[in-house]
Amino acid sequence: MLVRAQGSARSSWLWRVNPLLKIGLSIVAVSVAFAVQDLAAAGLLVGVLLALLLTVRLPWRLWLGGTIALLLFTALTWLLRDGPAAILNSLRLLAILLPGPVFSMTTAPADLTRALQAARLPSFLVLSLMLVWRFLPVVQQEAQRILEANQLRGVDLSRQPVQWFPGLFVPLIFRVVSYADEVTVGLETRSYDPHAHRSLGQPLRWRWLDTGVAIASMVLFGAVGYLQWSH
Repeated sequence: MLVRAQGSARSSWLWRVNPLLKIGLSIVAVSVAFAVQDLAAAGLLVGVLLALLLTVRLPWRLWLGGTIALLLFTALTWLLRDGPAAILNSLRLLAILLPGPVFSMTTAPADLTRALQAARLPSFLVLSLMLVWRFLPVVQQEAQRILEANQLRGVDLSRQPVQWFPGLFVPLIFRVVSYADEVTVGLETRSYDPHAHRSLGQPLRWRWLDTGVAIASMVLFGAVGYLQWSH
């Protein structure tokens, strides 16, 4: 499902934004979400992030699952605290979580690699981050295949939580270990050297779109700060 969502996200204009800029803006957005304490400021930040996420065209099941989880969190917070505090905490949680899918669904692995290399990160760290980045969709695909294989055998794991460990987690762990071995063998056969000098075939470029996004982001964060500290 996440793989299909990434494919549909390629039609979004966010796909063409400089990945380094998206990384920086995501970090700033999460930091602002931790600091914000005003309901209007949090609502403005979440509204913009949701509007950006709508351009990605996620499957409706992801929207439904996220909505249910948010409603449960809001209801639990409402029971523990008063209503405005529950709404504020829910908005802050959304503002903290939303930059992740917005960035991941609109950034190609190759673009992320170039961004990390342009940031002068060590090669071994870039490799580790990219393996984790590509590893998560593989785990999702393998889990889906295991669930489908169990359904062909007449076993519906969604209705049998007791069978989750032997029916899903055990084969998934074996597949993860096998995937790690394949990656190790691939690196060894290609004589990978993390200390070797590497050049960028397609270096990152700053476009007019990036300038517009940067200016719009500064206006947004300025408005959030004004709503937060003007009272």
